[in-house]
Amino acid sequence: MSTNSQRLGKYELLERLGQGGMAEVWKARDTLLQRYVAIKILHANLQEDPNFITRFEREAQLIASLHHPNIVQIHDFQITRIPESTTPIAYMVMDYIEGGTLDEYIASTSARGKIPSPTQIVHLFTSMSLAIDYAHQQGMIHRDIKPANILLDKNNTTRNPMGEPILTDFGVAKLLGVTSSTLSASQLGTPLYVSPEQVRGYPGNERSDIYALGVILYEMVTGVPPFRGDTAVNVFTQHLNVTPTSPALINPSLPTALTLVILKALAKDPNERFASAASMTAAIAEALNMPVPESLGQAAYSQDEANMPTYLHSPWQLGTAPLPPSSTSGVDVINRAALHATPSAPSGGAQVYQVAPPRDGTAKTGDPQATPLPAMHSPSPPPSQQRRRWRTLYGVV
Repeated sequence: MSTNSQRLGKYELLERLGQGGMAEVWKARDTLLQRYVAIKILHANLQEDPNFITRFEREAQLIASLHHPNIVQIHDFQITRIPESTTPIAYMVMDYIEGGTLDEYIASTSARGKIPSPTQIVHLFTSMSLAIDYAHQQGMIHRDIKPANILLDKNNTTRNPMGEPILTDFGVAKLLGVTSSTLSASQLGTPLYVSPEQVRGYPGNERSDIYALGVILYEMVTGVPPFRGDTAVNVFTQHLNVTPTSPALINPSLPTALTLVILKALAKDPNERFASAASMTAAIAEALNMPVPESLGQAAYSQDEANMPTYLHSPWQLGTAPLPPSSTSGVDVINRAALHATPSAPSGGAQVYQVAPPRDGTAKTGDPQATPLPAMHSPSPPPSQQRRRWRTLYGVV
C-alpha cells in the first residue's frame, strides 16, 4: 500500500512494524481517542477474490467478538478507498502491544544455549491455553498459531517475566481463505507449524491448534522446530510422513515425561493429540514436577487423563529423579550436533539426519532469567525395567 497520506480515516500511520505475504502491520494513532493502535492492512492481491469482502466482514465480526486478556482485541475493521488507489483497502484495528514476540524470545535464548525455566514454560502455556480453549469454546479456531503470532507484553510481567503472551491473528487464516493449496509459500509464511491435516487441504480444527502448540514447545526446549527444510514442500512432507527427532536427543536433560507430552501433541492423527490446550498444559506441569495451575480448572482433566501413560501422572517413578531447581550458571545444555540435524525419511524407512542451518532469526529481545533445564543424574533402572520402559516408549511413539 502507498502511505503518502500516512492516514487511514481517523488513524494516523506512524511506523510499519512488519510485513508478510498476506498483510502488513502498522503502529498508528487513533486521532479521536488519542491512543496507539496496531493496524493490519491486507494486501491488495488478496482482495481480488470475489468472495473476499463478504468473508472479511463475516469473519472480522467473529474475531472482534472474542474478549480475553490473552487475545489481542479487535476494535474496528473497514473496507475503504484511498485517493491514490482504485483498489479498496481492507484493514483491522487492534490493541497495540508493546514488546517483542515469542519468536524473538526463542531466538534470543537458543542463541545463548538456554531454554526457559520450568516455571516460565508452565506459566506461558497456562496463559496461552486459557486463551485458545476460550476461543475454541466460541467456535473460533486459530489455524496459524506460531511464535511470531504470540506477542509478549512487556508492560505486564506479573505472571510471566518474559511478558504476558497475547495471541494475534485469531481466525485470520480463515478470513483470508488460507490453505496449503491456495497460497504460495511466501503468502503462507512459515510452514513450520502447520498440522498434517492442514497440509492435506482439510480445514484446521481444535487439534490443529494443539499440534502447533506441540511444535512451539518442541522449539522452546530445543531451540529448533521439529521439521526444517529448504522448501515449504519439503517441510510439508515431513509433517505428513516423518517422525520428529526426539527432543531429548537435542536436549538430553529433558524429562522422559515431557518428551512424551511433546510427541503426543505432535501425533499425525488428530484424535491421538490432547483434547484441549488446558489438558496439554496440565500434562506439561506434571512432566516438569510442578503443580497444575488452578486457573486451568476442570478443563485440565479431560478424557486425556484416561489415555495418557500412567507415568505422566507420576513422571519420576521410572528411575528418574525429580527436577532440581533451575540453574543460573548458564551451562549450555543443547546438543549442537543434534540441534542442526534435520530428520528425513529414506526409501528404506529408517530415519537419518542431515546437516541443516540453525534456526533463522536475529535476537531482538531476551530474558536474562531464562535458564537451561539441568541435566538429570539418576541411577539407571535394572535391565528388566529398561526393557519395559523402551517397549512403552516405542508403543507411544
